[in-house]
Amino acid sequence: MKKIQRSLGANEILQMIFTYMTEVSSLREHDDIIFVLANMGKALTNADRCTVWVVDGEEIWTKVAHGMDPIRLPINSGIVGHSITTGEKIIIDDVYKDERFNPDIDKKTLYRTRSMMVIPMFDNDDEIIGAFQVINHLGEDGIFDKRDMERLMLASTYAAETLVAASLSKEIEETQKEVVFTMGAIGESRSKETGNHVKRVAAYSKILALAYGMDESEAELLKQASPMHDIGKIAIPDTILNKPGRFNDEERAIMDTHAELGYAMIKDSKRPLLKAASIVAYEHHEKYNGQGYPRKTKGEEIHIYGRITALADVFDALGSDRVYKKAWDDERIFKLLKEERGEHFDPVLIDLFFENLDEILAVRQKYKDIYQEIAPKERDAQEIQILGAYGTKAKGFGTSSFLLNKYNVIDAGNILATLNEESIHLETIWVTHSHLDHISDIAFVLDNFFSLRSKTLTIKALPATIKALKKHFFNDLIWPDFSKINLVNSKLKALTYEEIEIGVEYSLNESDSIRAFNTDHTVPSCGYIFTRDKDSVLITADTYSLENVVEIIESQKNINAIVIECSFPSSMPKLAKESKHLTPTLLFEGIDKINREDIKLYINHIKPSYIDEIVREIKEYRGKMTPTILKDEDFINFSKKLLT
Repeated sequence: MKKIQRSLGANEILQMIFTYMTEVSSLREHDDIIFVLANMGKALTNADRCTVWVVDGEEIWTKVAHGMDPIRLPINSGIVGHSITTGEKIIIDDVYKDERFNPDIDKKTLYRTRSMMVIPMFDNDDEIIGAFQVINHLGEDGIFDKRDMERLMLASTYAAETLVAASLSKEIEETQKEVVFTMGAIGESRSKETGNHVKRVAAYSKILALAYGMDESEAELLKQASPMHDIGKIAIPDTILNKPGRFNDEERAIMDTHAELGYAMIKDSKRPLLKAASIVAYEHHEKYNGQGYPRKTKGEEIHIYGRITALADVFDALGSDRVYKKAWDDERIFKLLKEERGEHFDPVLIDLFFENLDEILAVRQKYKDIYQEIAPKERDAQEIQILGAYGTKAKGFGTSSFLLNKYNVIDAGNILATLNEESIHLETIWVTHSHLDHISDIAFVLDNFFSLRSKTLTIKALPATIKALKKHFFNDLIWPDFSKINLVNSKLKALTYEEIEIGVEYSLNESDSIRAFNTDHTVPSCGYIFTRDKDSVLITADTYSLENVVEIIESQKNINAIVIECSFPSSMPKLAKESKHLTPTLLFEGIDKINREDIKLYINHIKPSYIDEIVREIKEYRGKMTPTILKDEDFINFSKKLLT
């Protein structure tokens, strides 16, 4: 643009401002707006350079300035800082004669600043939000005058309104995005899923949207909307949302309403982001074959937002631990996705998923759940893991097993589902009694990883338990007798037995030891006291009486936690007595006799079919105790520090 002469009329000045404002109105990015405003200030004042400064707390900054790199300074810095902090309009003919001028920038840029004009910009509340700074007038005398000041003041009025509007628009947009994400995360957090789930689903959705052919703006819109896919879960009762197992028909029907509930919450919004979110919430459980819910919409009648989010959500859900299941491995997930091509999922999207798999897996790694990042050494030293917590095996429920350390477990009801190949390191299984839900995985640990094992697996148990295992289980009829079979390329037997004695302390390593005590069950049985350093946890296994347990706890103050079974509801006292198991009534009648308050109670061995009733009764009858109901893969902390 040619130089502006001093004879430029008011109409011409307004026309120029109008031209620049028209250009600004088409822009969204703050930096782009500042750049155009700087061009306007430069043109109006016939200056060599113009910088638009913006106040940010105790600093002023400009990301775009003619011939300068981005800069951020304290708010009171130099001539610009003086103008902003005092509200003073400044014209200087020779900046090197002004003590406020900092020549360092000239030295760095090899640019010679001579004349300067600075005027502050005010918002509608007369608060200073920044300043225009023009440098080196290009006229013959090289200095700015009052007419330049008037022109720049006129420009600053428009500029200030533009910047305020842009900031407000950006703030509204960012707030809207934040609300959408936060609400989505709330929906997930109520169901004990992590905020990273919605981050991953959002990122997967954008990858698939771009691959499908959406432009960047629409793909970004879907990314921002997808966190709301399960917002309807806010209206689902906790007892259903966090049930550790399969829903019955009534519970499933209630759970499935979350899609319609989420849609109803936001469907009337006029904002594009929330309109997109309402589609996602409504349709992400529809299936390509028409067998989904809530409307059984089929094929491409399902909105592309719903089809994309459905795939992203299912992929992430399968690969994540949930209250009702353990994460699937990738091989199993990919197999299912391929099987559901054209059934659950849009076949085109399945193909695009695998074509972009590397990018999708990179997102999963970036936003992996926090619990996946905790190394074993970071866990509390006084912890053991529950491999199986329930009283019978069902989908989503594992039977009794406690991982004491890398080489030792108590019982073997659910080893493989949690440890998988890591079970090859197990050397000793301390068995409480001979019932199947406590021994079943002994067979599969030996069978599945036989070729990988290098050490004998030893069963340590009461003499009667070992006799039962030999006669009725590892007898070459029910299962091979592994005590007669050598390990691969070894003279060691795959399996051995060692009888234990009640009350004898057995050392496992320098810090760990274990001791058995008698329990009351339909077959000879024992519980165990596991000690690490000076802290102990008592595990009853199956029992009907707690008299022995109360006596032990009262006499051994180093026992900081107890794990007690509770198999049947109190409405089944006859069955509990005949099968020698506890109910909530019997359990709390027993432990009410304990005179210690410095002890943590964990409850396990609940029969899944009675779980809701038993949980309600535990809350009702618990008295002075605050019990924790164990789930598969929970951890028991028995440190004294936890209780002090």
